[in-house]
Amino acid sequence: MPLGTQLFHHARQRPTALAVSLSGQQWSYRGLADQIGRIDHALRDLPAKRHHTDIQLPSHGRIMALAIGNHSAAAPLLATALGTGHAVMLMDAQWPEQQMITLLDAYPPDILFALSTQQSLVAHAKSQNIPTVLVDKSDALFDDIPPISPLPSSETDTFLIGFTSGTTSTPKAFARNRKSWRASLDASRTVFALSSDSHTLAPGPLSHGVTLYAFAETLDAGATFHGLARFSVPTCRRLLKSGDVRRLVAVPTMLDALSTSSPFRAVDAVTTAGAKLAPASLSKARDTFPCATICEYYGASELGFVSVSRHTQTASDAPSDSVGRPFAHVTLQLRENGQTVPQGKVGTIFVRGDLAIDKYLSGATSHGFRREGPWATVGDLGRILPEGSLALIGREGGMVLTGGYNVYPQEVADTLLRSEQISAAQVLGQEDALLGQRLVAILEGRIDYFALKAHCAQHLPNYKTPRAFYRVEAWPLTSSGKIARATLESWLDQKDPRLVPISPAS
Repeated sequence: MPLGTQLFHHARQRPTALAVSLSGQQWSYRGLADQIGRIDHALRDLPAKRHHTDIQLPSHGRIMALAIGNHSAAAPLLATALGTGHAVMLMDAQWPEQQMITLLDAYPPDILFALSTQQSLVAHAKSQNIPTVLVDKSDALFDDIPPISPLPSSETDTFLIGFTSGTTSTPKAFARNRKSWRASLDASRTVFALSSDSHTLAPGPLSHGVTLYAFAETLDAGATFHGLARFSVPTCRRLLKSGDVRRLVAVPTMLDALSTSSPFRAVDAVTTAGAKLAPASLSKARDTFPCATICEYYGASELGFVSVSRHTQTASDAPSDSVGRPFAHVTLQLRENGQTVPQGKVGTIFVRGDLAIDKYLSGATSHGFRREGPWATVGDLGRILPEGSLALIGREGGMVLTGGYNVYPQEVADTLLRSEQISAAQVLGQEDALLGQRLVAILEGRIDYFALKAHCAQHLPNYKTPRAFYRVEAWPLTSSGKIARATLESWLDQKDPRLVPISPAS
């Protein structure tokens, strides 16, 4: 179990200590352990189904599908997967319901926890005889069932079925076993200097790896995890001023939004990931959190941690153009065509350690994640700087990192082209101080702004929706007749009038 032993130890040693505060509800460590026991009991009573062949569970283990965002019920349900023999299939509540239905069919769970607003998803689950609990219609979660003690499970058992964006419209599924996160938790406890005093505010969505991992490592350390129903600057500031929070974990966009007020001197640690902090953002964060060490890490859902850099008020342990040095227990190697590249040369970043997944559940390959023997990569390109830190250069296949999410622009363009209004589409990544990169769509056709936005809302989650749309009358072409993406990028940077903004007024 990634943290079962630690969590139940905290429940015995510090039963009244606050474990979780999420969306207006709180649990002590004893209360959380009891709730885990009730959920464990209810899940074990479910008849077992035949699961995907790459998902390994003990005989008493069941799969919970969650599509509930940061509803308060997410805390005990996620803790149950972390602390018992069950697994959680974690779906982003922002996804279109049809996408979740597709995943439900591909990886049938033993039970679905959903929201009453997800009518199509709920109806489909019931048609497939999947027991369904509407958490926003339930006053209590299995409170009428007595708690039971967890049964042992193997370190190779699956506890998390996660999803990551790929080159197709359907996210790729991967399985995390208990050993990989136990290794991650042991490493991050040392790197981030976590203790029972590391009371953490992580205001992002629990379906996002940064927030989910913060939840796990905070409970593992015996501290208090604070989460919100949705990101709110005033609520975050109130918590940061209260003195109840010692550590903030947030993607750069959220950190930047919070770095515009008077200093929060009670916070002694800030952890951020998902995009490289811009120098201006780092400067503001230092001013806002003057007593904090700012840890900035680079990683991926498939790989886990890759590298980390630390920033104090006066110094950084790596150059500003790097993403830091290798994380604890991780070995880096830059390769090209199967061979190691010399220092300073650009190569594909490979990692070796216990933190990476083995493969996608479907067995599919992509331009991103792949393995070469004990080495794994998501296709990022980088080079090793003279002092030994890693500089991130870009992505194989044009992947864009926006707001902490990996997005393939071609996937977004293909979705846009499903609209009858659009005859041609190109989607580019443009540098952005908050998001790292933002998605920009350049389109050809007779396009109505409101119909375009409705199409995106129906078929794309928010993080894959372009932040700006432009119409073009004539595409720049290469000598071979292909659209010249480099020219489009130049037009964007220069605000060329041949790109006409698509807006409500256009």
